[in-house]
Amino acid sequence: MTDQSNLRIQPLTAADYLIASKQAEIQNLDYFLQMGQLVVMVSDLVHALQKERGASNIFIASKGQHFQQSLIDLSQNTDHHIQLFQTMLTQIHTQISTQAGNSRLLNRTANVLHGLAGLATLRQHIHQLKMTTQPTTQRYSDIISGLLAIVFETADAAVDPTIARILIAMFNLMHGKELAGQERALGAAGFAAGSFTAVQIERLQYLIDAQERCFELFLEFSNAATLQLWQQHTAHTYLIDIERLRRMILTQRRTETDSSEDWFDLVTQRIDDLKTIETAIEVQLQQCCQQTLQDAQESLKQQKILVHHLQHDDSSGGFTALLNPDKTHPMHLDHFHPDRLSPQLGRSVFELVQHQAQRLQQMQDELDTARQAIEERKLQQKAKALLIKHRHMSEDEAHRLLRQMAMDQGKKIAEVAKNLIDMADIWR
Repeated sequence: MTDQSNLRIQPLTAADYLIASKQAEIQNLDYFLQMGQLVVMVSDLVHALQKERGASNIFIASKGQHFQQSLIDLSQNTDHHIQLFQTMLTQIHTQISTQAGNSRLLNRTANVLHGLAGLATLRQHIHQLKMTTQPTTQRYSDIISGLLAIVFETADAAVDPTIARILIAMFNLMHGKELAGQERALGAAGFAAGSFTAVQIERLQYLIDAQERCFELFLEFSNAATLQLWQQHTAHTYLIDIERLRRMILTQRRTETDSSEDWFDLVTQRIDDLKTIETAIEVQLQQCCQQTLQDAQESLKQQKILVHHLQHDDSSGGFTALLNPDKTHPMHLDHFHPDRLSPQLGRSVFELVQHQAQRLQQMQDELDTARQAIEERKLQQKAKALLIKHRHMSEDEAHRLLRQMAMDQGKKIAEVAKNLIDMADIWR
């Protein structure tokens, strides 16, 4: 007969789960290191698409007289970044497809790949002048919107507060830059045509206001180095020329057609400068992910050393030194996770559990603060979607209504958006 005692499974201890907690943290940080690399690819692809979109609008509005060769060159540059993006997706496919809670991210990615697959046909129609500027802008903007959504979903899933703040700052900078790209496309088309419609003028005002909101959030989550770059950007004198041309559009519909290339060059310079800041944030993101991962790995290594030490050291002196460590000691309490301890060390395990819980709670509090901006954006987007669907409004009209309601009620736009969402059932 088999000895049943030999089949007993030794129960796991609190120390086992403390170490497992650190291992799970490392696994998540490793995932975000790879997602950080994907975000860089997304950033570069968005920038390439923005340039191609602007050139396409000038080409169409000028009836093929301007930017023909530039459009070919820019398309080739976009294709290069598409290849890099798709290669990166292939490399991390297993990680992103098996990560819990990634359903929305995977759906966003599918939409982007579908949009990119139709790019060749879109370009063919553009070169044949079978497209007008408005649907051309929309097609490019839809792809870019999907790419930005990948960055947004990545920020929403971040569990490290520092990484989350960097991603939120980066998303809002990218979103603001995308709105600047749409402004460039709108202005280029209008200047090339020699006039702006009332709809275009209204759209321009929306794009200007929306950029300001994005850059306010970007600055709120930026560090000192990024803020310094932003100050350098806002000191450029060409911004005065952009503002002059903006005023020309907003105050009169007839313009000089030779302003189209001036407008395109000025706003392109602005977008390129914003891309420089964006690139600096990309570096920060990569460095932060790498350093946080290395710190966590070193912490786990020291925990395991302490586990081994405690398992083989029964002296009270060693116990006292580890339980009341000097913070300058390499094995201080931050990295102390014992395993299968004798009863006399039960108090130590209890204190370690408390310490780990306090650290995780502090991280969660910081993360909740960072995620508030994400949640507010979700509310606004959902409320606008309801207005678009049930009140047959454009996105611009929906946003203006939310903004006006917020001003009339003395509330934040997010609060008004939540109230509208809560009332959604009566609209159906």
